[in-house]
Amino acid sequence: MNQKNDRLYAYLTFAVIAGFLAFRIFYIATTHYTLSQDEAYFWDWSRHPALSYYDMGPMIAWIIAFFTHVLPLSAFSVRLGAPVFAAMTAVVLYILSVEVTASRMLAFWVVLLFHILPIGMAGGIIMTYYSPQVFFMSLTALFLWKLITDGRPWWWYLIGLSAGLGLLSHHMFIFFTAEVGLFIILSHNNRKWLRRKEPYIGLLIELAVASPLIIWNATHDFVMFRHAIGMMAETNNITFTLFEYIGGQAGIQAGFFFLAVVYGLAVSGYRGIKFKDDKYLFLFCLSAPVILFIALLSIGGRTEPNWPVSGYITGSIAAVYVMYEKYKDGGRWLRVLIKTGLGLTVFLCVLVSAFAYYPVLMHDAGIHIPPQRDPTNRLYGWDELGRQVSEELAQLPPHTFVATHEYGLNAELAFYVTGHPQVYEIPVIRRLSQYDFWNNFRAVKGRDAVYVGYAPMEAPVRKLFDSVGPAEQLVIKTKHTHEDRFTFYIYPCYGYKGTAKELATF
Repeated sequence: MNQKNDRLYAYLTFAVIAGFLAFRIFYIATTHYTLSQDEAYFWDWSRHPALSYYDMGPMIAWIIAFFTHVLPLSAFSVRLGAPVFAAMTAVVLYILSVEVTASRMLAFWVVLLFHILPIGMAGGIIMTYYSPQVFFMSLTALFLWKLITDGRPWWWYLIGLSAGLGLLSHHMFIFFTAEVGLFIILSHNNRKWLRRKEPYIGLLIELAVASPLIIWNATHDFVMFRHAIGMMAETNNITFTLFEYIGGQAGIQAGFFFLAVVYGLAVSGYRGIKFKDDKYLFLFCLSAPVILFIALLSIGGRTEPNWPVSGYITGSIAAVYVMYEKYKDGGRWLRVLIKTGLGLTVFLCVLVSAFAYYPVLMHDAGIHIPPQRDPTNRLYGWDELGRQVSEELAQLPPHTFVATHEYGLNAELAFYVTGHPQVYEIPVIRRLSQYDFWNNFRAVKGRDAVYVGYAPMEAPVRKLFDSVGPAEQLVIKTKHTHEDRFTFYIYPCYGYKGTAKELATF
């Protein structure tokens, strides 16, 4: 490819990055979507500074705290880190793709797909711990590639720094660190590092940077890791969960591209191991193990489609690189097939993105998705619920508190109820959450409460109060078809009487 085309693709790539960043900032400033439950939960973390948290490391809370202190508190400032980190990741991904493939054209396609694939589309507007996780994984991969091609030992120190920050973002970085080690072990040219001090110093740097998470867990019975293991240990139908996992991966990677990733990684693994080619081995080792590991977890266990998101960093590069090689060397029909697959992937991604960003387009096109099947269903109605609960609170004594028994509902009320009160997660019929480290139920004993649930109040909750008034129901409906999205039950409760025995269980 000539220098003129190289410049063109470089300009196009940065136009894509800047364009998506600008659009996403505009979108989250004007969107009709309220905060997701996880976004509200992480915001609540941000106003309770700590070394770490029950579910995850502190990076997500630190990022949200930064933006909500620089800007007025709003759904916009809570979400702003998502498009910012997506743009930063895209820049790193572009640099890495150019260096690995030696082609700005292929790097352009990697970056474009990163932005338009369903997982990338959601990650650019919804603020979760995957935003910093993917950024630091991309950065760590870039530093490792620099070590491979440059050979200077001080790259290990940057790998350790980036991996440590990644571990503060998501405990999956433990696995990513193992993938780096796997590459070093399998690489004929880089196995020498096992006899050098620099990798071990890099590991010490990673642990030092991640020390807030380590210290918090060491002083809290390693509850975060036990929680993660417990989630993975939940058992279900073996066949169903495996196919559910594969279907979920195809969904977040737009089907055709998921097949390209699988093929690209299979070819990379074969070439990397058989021919001792570090380029292909690098792409394989930093992607395939985590995808395969979570696939194994899905056999009878619980997994989520976004769990192996880190596997698509070098996996995407492998897909584009290997498919382009097949395209160059293939016959006419193979070229037509690859072009058609790429065209359908782009078309499908743009269509899904348009409908997700602006659901009114589906209504105008006559497409109907029942609320229960709408993946954005839980992004509606939280502001309306906050107003209703605020009105209920205004009619009760000043020290009335707000209560639920589900952490996501707790977090949404903490954000959308007037004054952002501390909300109490009633300690019955639920799993542990971060609220168990904050809520002091002895401080609210004897006080009245407004209790909110998704269903009529359960008997174990009712027993914690002297009396409970009749429920008001708030039904959240779709805008155009007026179907029920979900119903909230709002109860005035009088005289919280939780006993020490009940509270000691949590």
